[in-house]
Formats: sequence, structure tokens, C-alpha cells
Amino acid sequence: MNIAVMLKKYSQLLIGLFNQFFNMVTPFIITIIGLKYISVDKGSIWIIFLSMMVLISLFDFGLSPTTIRNISYVIGGAKKLTKDGISNFEHDSKISYPLLSRLLKDVKNIYAYITFFAFFIIAIGGGGYFFLISPSGMKCEILVAWLIYSTGLLLNLYYLYYTPVLCGVGVIQHAYYSNIAGRISWLIATIIVALYWPGLIGFSLAFVFSVLINRLVISHYYNRNSYIIEAKKFTAQDESTIPYIAHNTVKLGTVSIGSFMISRATVLIAAAFLPLAIAGEYTFTLQVYMALLAVGNVYISIKIPDLSRFVMRGDIINSRELIIKILSVSAGIYLSGFLFFYFLSDYIIKVFHAKVGFLPDKYLLILGGVYFLELLHSLCATILTTKNKIPFVKPALISGVLIVISSYALLKYTSLGLVAVIVAQGSVQLMYNNWKWPLVVYREFFTHDKYKT
Repeated sequence: MNIAVMLKKYSQLLIGLFNQFFNMVTPFIITIIGLKYISVDKGSIWIIFLSMMVLISLFDFGLSPTTIRNISYVIGGAKKLTKDGISNFEHDSKISYPLLSRLLKDVKNIYAYITFFAFFIIAIGGGGYFFLISPSGMKCEILVAWLIYSTGLLLNLYYLYYTPVLCGVGVIQHAYYSNIAGRISWLIATIIVALYWPGLIGFSLAFVFSVLINRLVISHYYNRNSYIIEAKKFTAQDESTIPYIAHNTVKLGTVSIGSFMISRATVLIAAAFLPLAIAGEYTFTLQVYMALLAVGNVYISIKIPDLSRFVMRGDIINSRELIIKILSVSAGIYLSGFLFFYFLSDYIIKVFHAKVGFLPDKYLLILGGVYFLELLHSLCATILTTKNKIPFVKPALISGVLIVISSYALLKYTSLGLVAVIVAQGSVQLMYNNWKWPLVVYREFFTHDKYKT
């Protein structure tokens, strides 16, 4: 196979990795710039600002993966949607554009309602949180900066429906192009701000600018997609798709709350109990691991529409081959990224003269193992959703609650310090999720010749 053919075959993966490269490098450089041009306390607040981008995933509430699957089912020929399972799907080779038109309309409306609700939690609730943890002399600047930054988060959330729709119709690379444009514009704007107006307010304005660029580019691709153009020619069917979307969205949304408590709530708890400098180091380090998880999930995000269609059609052979490939490629990407980070982390901080660094090597190694297991079981959980079932709602929520409670208790009543949050997350996940969902995938897809529906 020559190079040109290989590039064409793996173009989506390469673009996805390039996209995640910008997802990793851009926030990192922006963080370094912030830590270089503002004080340690403001720098630590800026790191926490950046960590709040995860709120978009939290308020997405499982709607994106549900949208991707249902768009994929319709593009694959489904004539109606089902709330649970795949055995009742009616499908053929033709696309039902009235169904697609209705699905697109309903998804857009749901995101509008979610954004309205999120305003009260992100802008107002977040403002209250930063008022409490901010040093007295910085409260005004921090609150104004948060108002601006949270506006960018809300805009991101409102227009988020573009991404899962493009993924569902099989052109996720267009969402990647848009994200890359947004990341590059964010970096350029931040550099300009750092040179002429360094501060939390200026950095927050640069973020809002990047969100606007991202959404302008992705709307261009969305409105010129052939499936979207064709769907606009048809009158949407009368029957709402919201009940079908909502059934599994609520389940995945509950899972996202659990995921937030598992991987992100510890940041808020650490900031409340530990000195800002230590909390900043932990949050800074966690950003890298979240980026590594995102890179590890690139391949499955590209292949989930194909896997969903294989599962809907009962194609067990192709499903097995794709699952093995997803797990192998994703694990390899994560491990490569982790090794690169582990051996170069000290050098990176020295080169950029950042006022806040990463955690010591022993913590990096432990967190590397914790998040590798997190990656494997989250991949398996995503694979299970292709059967239009969400079996991991209660475990995710219970695990999240246990991690929050144990982190809080260990920080408040012991002298473990930062070790407390790492021990809490790793031990709780080992008790169930880390082994349960890989085992279920093996049983569901590899121990029989037909799907269990």
C-alpha cells in the first residue's frame, strides 16, 4: 500500500489526531502564557477557569452520543427510532428524510433549552464559587473575567449540536477543521492579549473570540452538507423524536454527572481544601490526562457511526474486527502520549519558566495508570451504547458520589493532602467499573455468534 492510499484510508484518523494535538497543545500553551504573565494566585484561578470547559460535556448530558447514534441509524436506513435495544429497528437502504428533518429540528431545540438552564449554573453558580475562593483583592477582576469566560462556554454549548450531527452523517473531519480553526484563533488572540493587555479579563475575551470563530466555520460545513441540504427539502414528520432521544440521553446524562464527579469534581474539592498553588499543579496535571483521554478516544469517535450501523444490521464479524481495532489503536495512542509527557514534563516547565508546574513524577505515574484503566472501560462503555442500551448508569453515578465523599472525607479528616483525591478515584474505579465493562463487551460481542438483543 503506497503512502497516498494510506493517507486517504486513514485521513479521518490523522485529522482527528491533528485535532487532538491542537486540543492538547493550545490550552497548554495558553496556560503557560497565563502562568508567565500573571501572578501565581491569578494563574491558579486561570487554570481552574480552563478546567471548567468540562462543564460543556456535563450539560451536554449525553445528548451528543445519543444524537450521533440516532443520526447514524437514520443514515443507515432506519425508518423509525426505538427507545431501547436494536431488535425492533425497521430499516432498508433508503434514507427517511422526513425522519432526519424532524430529528435535526428536535436536537437543535433541546440544546437551546439546555443552554438556558446552564446559564444559571455556569454563569451565576460559577460566579458564586469563584467569589468564595478568590483572594479579597482580586474578586472584582475574577468575577468580570468569569462572566466573559462563561459567555464563551454558553455559546459553545448552544451551538454544540453541529458536532454530533456532522459525526453522525460521517464527516466528523469537518467538525475537526472547525475546532482547529477555533484553537488556532484562541492561541493567536491570547498571544496578542499577553503582549498588550495581560490579565484574566483579556484572556477570557480571547477565549470568546475563538468560540465565535469555531462556530462560524462549523456552521459553514453544516449548512453545506448534502444530507442536511436534502433534509431541508422535506417536511419534518409529525411524530416527535424527543421521546426516543430523551430515553437514553437522560441515562447518558446521569452517567456524565457521574463522570464529572469521578474526574473533575476533585479539582473543585482540591481547590477548596489545598493551597491554590498545589491545587493549580493538580489541575494543570489533570488537564494533560484529560487531553490524553481525548486523544485516546479519537478513533472510536470516528468509528462509532460505522459500528452503530454494523450492530443495527447484526453484522457480528465486522463488529468484532472493528472493536478489536478500536481498543488496540486507542490504547496505543494513549500510552505513546503518556510516555512522551512523563519523560518530558520537567523539561517543558523549565523551558517555559512557568510559575506553576506539574505534580512530581510518582504522582504522574500513578495517575497514568488510573487514567489508562479509565480509558479502557470508557471505550467499552461507549461500544455497549451501539446496542441502544445504557447499562452503566447506576455504577457511574454511585462511583462518582463515592469518589466525591471519600475525597472530601480524606482531605478534611486526614493529612494525606493531594494523595487523598488520587487514592479516592483509583480505588473506587477498581472496585467495579475498571473490570466490569470490558468483561461485558467480551461477553456481548465475543462469546456467541448472534447479538443478544
